[in-house]
Amino acid sequence: MGQSGTNPEPHRRANRRRGDTHGSHEVESAERWLLTYADMITLLLVLFIVLYAISSINQAKFREFKQSVTHTKLFHIPQGTTKAPTNSKPNPTNGLLKIEKALSAALKSKGLLQDVTFSINSQGLVEGLVADSTFFLSNSAQLSDTGFQIVDTSANVLKGYGNAIEVAGYTDDRPIAGGPYPNNWALSAARAATVVVRMSTGDGVKPTQLMLLGYGQYHPSASNATTAGQAQNRRVNIIVSPGAKLRS
Repeated sequence: MGQSGTNPEPHRRANRRRGDTHGSHEVESAERWLLTYADMITLLLVLFIVLYAISSINQAKFREFKQSVTHTKLFHIPQGTTKAPTNSKPNPTNGLLKIEKALSAALKSKGLLQDVTFSINSQGLVEGLVADSTFFLSNSAQLSDTGFQIVDTSANVLKGYGNAIEVAGYTDDRPIAGGPYPNNWALSAARAATVVVRMSTGDGVKPTQLMLLGYGQYHPSASNATTAGQAQNRRVNIIVSPGAKLRS
């Protein structure tokens, strides 16, 4: 008689296969955990090494380190933990506006504000003598009484600042006919010198702050085709530079 019942061998083989599959899943799970743990340990080790390396260096190198790790996004370092020095420079225009305000107030208090103009350009704050009463006569470097009042009032303000001051003289285009000046170059420089000498010897402005320029007839502010235009071109501009250094 043959043996009764089922053959147990296939069941044992199936159980072994199921057991093997279950075991392999456990091994794989353990390996994944170990890989994650190893990565974390590696990152921590790198962090400790870097922190040790920068423990005695200056703030500039620390900022470099902070930027590098922030860009790689390995770690988050809150912004503002170190305060970088500011390299912002003050706006020179603000200082010129302050001087213009002081000049305007001083001239207005003496009824002279209508005799000048103010503008700010790349050279600095330009104060121009514009009224007929302040103009130089043709072939003359002598200011009128009103012109001297404007110069004195302006100088009393400007001597309180350390800014460099350029005084520029101009002429109309008519050629010189006799007199002490051989040409319009010399006449324009003499007009600037009149103002510079007054400011330095009579008004207390430091000579080291002052420089005079003569432009002759070559930078007119109005057309020389009319008498009024020629009068406007016989002028002096007081130019307050943004800083204390004169142009060389």
